[in-house]
Amino acid sequence: MIRRMLIGLMAVAFAVLTTGCLVVTGSSYHESGVKVTPTTLDRLELGTTTEAWVIATLGEPTERTEVKGQPNVAILRYEHRTTEHSGGTVLFLFAGGKNESRTSTAYIEVTDGIVTDYWTE
Repeated sequence: MIRRMLIGLMAVAFAVLTTGCLVVTGSSYHESGVKVTPTTLDRLELGTTTEAWVIATLGEPTERTEVKGQPNVAILRYEHRTTEHSGGTVLFLFAGGKNESRTSTAYIEVTDGIVTDYWTE
């Protein structure tokens, strides 16, 4: 009798586990830094736009580096990073995920407080 009940219980447990499937998914997105768009860069006029205007428009740069051997020349670096994570789990069968990170950087060269060049990576 007990053996029959155990076999019955195991059969029910097996049926429940194999007929139902739990799927769990999720994703997250994180953004940091200052995104310098082509439209913003188009507003910069070499030889005219001031460093003060750049900072007032974009905020403080990620990094400001004085160029050694070139007096009054600095490079403003604006970095923008996005990180996206997505993943899922199928109960007892499969678990997977994907992490994707992107970084874009804009450089603005300033000489004597005036923008003299810019580029992006």
